[in-house]
Amino acid sequence: MDKKGFSLLEVTISMFIMGLTITALLNLLDWSNLKYKVYANSWKERNCLTEARIWIRNQILKNNNLDISIKSLKENVKCPYGFGFCGLDITQKDKETYFIKVSIYEDKNRNGIAERDETTARLFCFRRRSV
Repeated sequence: MDKKGFSLLEVTISMFIMGLTITALLNLLDWSNLKYKVYANSWKERNCLTEARIWIRNQILKNNNLDISIKSLKENVKCPYGFGFCGLDITQKDKETYFIKVSIYEDKNRNGIAERDETTARLFCFRRRSV
């Protein structure tokens, strides 16, 4: 009797191993795509926070009465597409020192609303120069 081809057990084992290999490769591709998105959007987040920090610092240095609001921040600081400001909290420690918490959001689902998993907040400390 001449035996040709593969047995059912051999085919099943090879399909199982191929399935494990393909699943691992697809997971690797998905993780690298997520990592790429983080790297691709992180410069936009840093740019938005840097522009806000510079504008707020200039407002504190040149004005004695602090009139910074979320509305004026949105009007004067331009963020990259998909990013925006969602919160501003100002705490005056003393006459010369301010703690300002700026919240930005990345609008991932493009609905224009800052959701909890899309927001990032940074705390800045500004002090007026004494003469």
